[in-house]
Amino acid sequence: MGVNMMELRKSPRSNVLWRAAIKLAEGNIVPAKVINVSASGLLIQCAHNVAIDKEYRLMMEVPRIDQSSSEPYQVACKIAVLHAILSGDSYRIGVKFTEISDLHKNLVAAWLSITNKIDWLA
Repeated sequence: MGVNMMELRKSPRSNVLWRAAIKLAEGNIVPAKVINVSASGLLIQCAHNVAIDKEYRLMMEVPRIDQSSSEPYQVACKIAVLHAILSGDSYRIGVKFTEISDLHKNLVAAWLSITNKIDWLA
């Protein structure tokens, strides 16, 4: 069943574990984790709930693909919340990118390319 679900998606997804932070409407910044990524959006895990159909600013740390430095890229973007589901003690939040620079879009695409190749080899 998992394979069929993947085939129905517009964009392939790759599982990752990246640190992130969401800026809430009232200005508070809350920690989050990116648990999967696609060209069009993310699945985020966060202890705080967010409003569906609202936009938020997100900062995520994307590791360098070439291992040239242990310092991750700081990727700032805007996201729109598609769904939020309580799972245990945190929320699984599906979002789409509404604003992301071309440079960061290319970085995400490069990660997807590499992780999809690894998934096929596994």
